[in-house]
Amino acid sequence: MPNATMKKLIGVGNTGDRRKLLKSLTKLGCVEVTDCKTDMLEKSQINASEFDEITLKLARLDFVVDFIKEQKVVINSLIKKKVLDIKLEKPNLLERKPEVDFEDFCNSKEWESEVYDKIAVLEEMKSELVETKSKLVKAKNLLAQVSVYKDLQCKFTEFGATRYADAILGSMPKSKVEQAKEIESSFSDAVVEILGDGQIVAVAVLCLRESSEEILSKLADLEFVQNTLNINDIPSKKISDLQIQIKQLEFEINHIAEIVAKDYITNEFSGKCKLLQDFYNVEMQKLQTHKLMAETQSSFLFEAWYPSSCEETITSVLEESPLSLYFYTREPLEEETPPTYTINNAVVSSYESVTNMFSVPNYHEIDPNPFVMFFFILFFGVMISDAGYGLLMTLGAGIMLAIKKPRKHEMSLVKIILAGGISTIFWGILFGGYFGIDIDVINGWFGLPAGTKSWYWFSPLQDPVMMLALSLGLGIFQMLVGMGINAYSLFKTKKPFDAIFGVFSWYVLLLGLGLFAMEGFLFKGNNAMKYTGIAMLAVGLAGLMVAGGLHKKGVKVVSGAFGNLYSIINFFSDLLSYTRLFGLGLATGVIAMVFNQIAMVMIQILPIVGYLVAIILLLVGHLFNIAINTLGAYVHNSRLQFVEFFGKFYEGGGRLFVPLGSSMKNYNFTLEQETNKKAN
Repeated sequence: MPNATMKKLIGVGNTGDRRKLLKSLTKLGCVEVTDCKTDMLEKSQINASEFDEITLKLARLDFVVDFIKEQKVVINSLIKKKVLDIKLEKPNLLERKPEVDFEDFCNSKEWESEVYDKIAVLEEMKSELVETKSKLVKAKNLLAQVSVYKDLQCKFTEFGATRYADAILGSMPKSKVEQAKEIESSFSDAVVEILGDGQIVAVAVLCLRESSEEILSKLADLEFVQNTLNINDIPSKKISDLQIQIKQLEFEINHIAEIVAKDYITNEFSGKCKLLQDFYNVEMQKLQTHKLMAETQSSFLFEAWYPSSCEETITSVLEESPLSLYFYTREPLEEETPPTYTINNAVVSSYESVTNMFSVPNYHEIDPNPFVMFFFILFFGVMISDAGYGLLMTLGAGIMLAIKKPRKHEMSLVKIILAGGISTIFWGILFGGYFGIDIDVINGWFGLPAGTKSWYWFSPLQDPVMMLALSLGLGIFQMLVGMGINAYSLFKTKKPFDAIFGVFSWYVLLLGLGLFAMEGFLFKGNNAMKYTGIAMLAVGLAGLMVAGGLHKKGVKVVSGAFGNLYSIINFFSDLLSYTRLFGLGLATGVIAMVFNQIAMVMIQILPIVGYLVAIILLLVGHLFNIAINTLGAYVHNSRLQFVEFFGKFYEGGGRLFVPLGSSMKNYNFTLEQETNKKAN
């Protein structure tokens, strides 16, 4: 399926009408202003003061979102501790993204002063909070230091030297106390006093001045830290004062949290902030388009891309507008590369996020997303391979989508999981996989003899060779489809010989290899099959050599011909990558089976309680297995698309179509507005 056909809109307007034009284009939602390439006119300049103003407003709105998020954590903690008796408004996480009418959206600036007044208060609170927290940290650090000397019965400033004696005060680990006591026996003029009973204790030493340096040296070896506190107070009194100060500082912090909880953590205030965020993001996007235009003192020239399906809507809106504007439309020139806009249904569009992670499709190439969707769903089920897990995934994702009712490009990951769950149910039924329960146990439930296989295709755990063959078969199928897409593209670009020799030779080669292998393993003695296979192998190899020599001259024809045979090694190297289908498919079943066995052991060794333990273990274990293997299926599935599949045909390197108004993140325009976007 090709990408949407794009056309270019070129227009000249009066400078005074530029803002109105950009507003109209934003409302249309299907026009992307692009760089106007002209040497005849000067490029427009962004209004620096307006740019700075919008940047500052967006920064303040970002601050509010981050600050409230931070305070919610504090407030919820205080509520749990019953320090605050308050109930927060809880946002409805299952509610779909809110909608706003375009005119209401444009008029949101009228009440922004109310929001920014509150933001100013929050900024002051934040500043006060930072200062209070800084004081709290200092007070707690000082309390920790002073607490070591809590048994000292004099002021720190009074503990000092005299004319002939020295007084040493400090702290050390409790484990070194006995060694410190030995100083008394080594120095007859020294007295050592240990204060406190914590892990760190205070040490007071009185000695003659001539012994102090040697004693300090010995104490240093015992991790002694000399006191530097110069507090004109008894430690116990200072500790009491610090505890009161800390409680006061914590009260101030909690009081700020309470004010924020009552007046600012509301869905109304949060909604207005998010709406203004979208408004100014769109305003910034419109402002950025100015530097893409060319201008004179009284007029401006612009160029834009739009999907051809929107042409009637765009032209009618511009023709009926009162703006002083001349415009015309045209097809892209040969040297131009329009942005890429894919038109897919609701199912396929979910997989655009997967493709775009690798690279946006090039405008001139085929849209790979329908193929990515097909193989992603196909492989997802093989990798998880348990019908019970697939049912849970389908129900979970389906309920979430039914409640939120997302639009086309929203909640892509949940939609991918829904489709993957359906595929998992299908493959799980074929493999006889139901929550890792042993096949013979299920046979016993229905009174069937052990080993009965009539109700499933095969079990990956009992027949891993068949699972490996299936994985490699699916890999060959995907790579051949990729080659077929490449052949289509080559024919489309008028390179038939590249398609015939470079792609179809692979089909002949692989078919010949298959016939030769079938004769050797299944139809021994069938010479017609054998020699047909050998002949097709020879034709395929010859075709690949011809493809390698195309577009080359001289000696390079020979080197290219034989060099192209090296691609056979690459092909089978890529094919081995599909063993990850085999590995993940087995891993899911093995992990599920292990959890089941552990649960059975719990039931056997723990009477009565064992059933409760087993139920908890099964719930946690199987949910973990679903989560970890769903993640694995997504990652490894993506890898197969990006490397093995895309490597056969995909060019990429495109640029996404980004129309005016697409910078909204928190709101959608109402459905009435969406009807103007006929390309969707």
